[in-house]
Amino acid sequence: MPGQTNDPAPGDVGSGTKQATASDGRSRELVLRVVSSLVILPPIIVLFWLGELYFLALVALLAAAMAWEWCTLVSPDSSSTIRRLAGLTAAVLVGVAAFSFQQPEVLLLLGVLPLVYAATVRILTGVWILKLLPGLLVAFCPAFAIYWIREMPDLGLETALWLALSVVVTDVAAYAAGRTIGGLKIWPRVSPNKTWAGLIGGMAGSGCFGALLALYIGQAPWLVVIAGAVIAIIAQAGDFAESALKRYFDVKDSGRLIPGHGGILDRVDGQVTVLPLAAALMLLSGKSILLWTWP
Repeated sequence: MPGQTNDPAPGDVGSGTKQATASDGRSRELVLRVVSSLVILPPIIVLFWLGELYFLALVALLAAAMAWEWCTLVSPDSSSTIRRLAGLTAAVLVGVAAFSFQQPEVLLLLGVLPLVYAATVRILTGVWILKLLPGLLVAFCPAFAIYWIREMPDLGLETALWLALSVVVTDVAAYAAGRTIGGLKIWPRVSPNKTWAGLIGGMAGSGCFGALLALYIGQAPWLVVIAGAVIAIIAQAGDFAESALKRYFDVKDSGRLIPGHGGILDRVDGQVTVLPLAAALMLLSGKSILLWTWP
């Protein structure tokens, strides 16, 4: 039959070549991820340790990068001026919120600045681009949450590191369990590689990490284990939300800022959901989750 002339080569030669190419691509991406992590993580941990203005500068910079990426993602035709304006506004919002510790009246600016940003974009473009505004919220909330948690008087550093690293441990453990065990997918239409086995592995990894930290600081581990498992679920929800957003806008990565990792939003999608919720719960309770006890 004429159509058979385009069949793959015998013995799955073509298929093997494609598989080898895909494997090589994954290997190169893994190397990039490891190298990028080794370069990025040490200064971040140092700034975590130093706290105060040093850490504030870090989270403001991350907020600016997240707002920039959101602008690029939802409005790819936007000019570099609008993207810079988005990043600057997000960074200033974080700075204003931090300064409100000493001057609470400046909190009014948190409501004014997004409106100024939207009006400025309207003047520059001639249209209202309201879909840019959620990006300020997505950038501001986790950035200020981790800063506020870090500055808590009791176990602030330990809590901030625990929350941030729990999301990382969740990702690693979920990836390992998902690749090793496989099985049923959670939501294949949105994230085809996420499995229930991966979620359970992420919960176990985050819970074990919490238990080790609790023992290190002299706390009862079981409550932190439960909190770690919940963190894993919330982090995965953030991952799904970002995946759905990228699918809606038909992009693979939120950006290309970090070699092998994609963009900032790709790396902090779990933090976006975990950190604000954790900060809100600790604000209500008046103390770190690591200090919670069962009544």
